[in-house]
Amino acid sequence: MILDKKKRYAVNPEYGFVEDFVKDLPHIFESEGTSIYKGRNEIKVFDNEGVRLNVKSFKIPNFINKLAYAWLRGSKAKHSYEYGIEILRRGANTPTPIAFFETLKRGLFNRSYYVSVHHKYDFTVRDLIGYEFPDKENILKQFATYTYNKLHKMGIHHLDYSRGNVLVTKLENDKYDFSIVDINRLRFEKIDYLKGLRNFAQLWASKDELEIIARQYAQLNNQDENKAVQLLVQFDKKHKEKIYRKHKFKALIKGKK
Repeated sequence: MILDKKKRYAVNPEYGFVEDFVKDLPHIFESEGTSIYKGRNEIKVFDNEGVRLNVKSFKIPNFINKLAYAWLRGSKAKHSYEYGIEILRRGANTPTPIAFFETLKRGLFNRSYYVSVHHKYDFTVRDLIGYEFPDKENILKQFATYTYNKLHKMGIHHLDYSRGNVLVTKLENDKYDFSIVDINRLRFEKIDYLKGLRNFAQLWASKDELEIIARQYAQLNNQDENKAVQLLVQFDKKHKEKIYRKHKFKALIKGKK
């Protein structure tokens, strides 16, 4: 990793040929590239040295996190890069990590960028949850199987396992390939049956959709299917109530300003 008073970055050795691009990211990102998402963070796609790059620019953090990311803990960009490498090492799928880049201003953390190979996919889990979708039950079963075999058994706990963070590619013979993104919030830890089942509560799915997932996950764990459905529905309810309370509190605080 390269360190100095104004910037910090690391480049995957297999992609050393894009280092000049990475070092100039703050300037390049502002004026070039094709924006494919813009919200709290922004994602742009670039073509460089024959590789299509996906670059995520993270929102400038608040003062406390400016201090923390500068000197106390890794930034979201750094975590994305390091976690991505570990995910691939453990045999799961995520877009290949290429680099991260951080800027500092007056000794405080400022901007950060995460660079990966742009991943082609057909749809996300968001596109089928809550909608009529071809081969939906089969996809959900394979999704549950992927989560168990490639993530949970390998000790990969995605803490933001929402429907938009799972990319899906259709293969031959009604098979599907899954890849996780938005990986800056992960834990590498032992995942027991209940913790793994609870992970699906973040999907914001219907009871019927949860049932398909729960039954498949229970089969893989040699657990009672009906009990699994009951548990996942409860986990889902608690998760939704938590989010509703959070939004209500934010609205209340905003109304007082």
